[in-house]
Amino acid sequence: MIVADANFLILLLDPDAMSHVDRGHERVAQFIETMKKSREEIMIPAVVLSEVVAGRIDRVEEIMETIRRERAFSLQPLDETIAIETGYLIRDMKNKTPPNDRAPGWATMMKYDAIIAATAVVRNARAIVTDNSRDFNKLLDGQGVNVMTLESLPVPPEKQKELFKG
Repeated sequence: MIVADANFLILLLDPDAMSHVDRGHERVAQFIETMKKSREEIMIPAVVLSEVVAGRIDRVEEIMETIRRERAFSLQPLDETIAIETGYLIRDMKNKTPPNDRAPGWATMMKYDAIIAATAVVRNARAIVTDNSRDFNKLLDGQGVNVMTLESLPVPPEKQKELFKG
């Protein structure tokens, strides 16, 4: 099982988002197909859904339909076990990150990321797929969960052009 960060869903929903990820939408779409073929789950933590919806409040129905339509996706609520693990990860992250290395808004964003990381740890995910490898590598250090970047997802082969035109 893989846990998806918000930027994974953003690329699925908004093909032109995150232009720094070459062919990002295509990479995500192909990855979903690969996961479906292998019958592996892509877990979406509830906090990821809230992050995605917050920037697209007028598209809630479309977002939910997209998630429900993909049989590889499952939504994971924030439960008691994940909440407790989140607390441990937040404490550890605060200890690992000197105050001078904390950008404005760091504490809030780190808490979202800690919930996502805790979901992966508690649900025994093999990896998280994200555009934020730096923070997730810190959060998941020693936890046995790999961090996959969006740019590490395979680029789909180019569609073959028509060989003959009539």
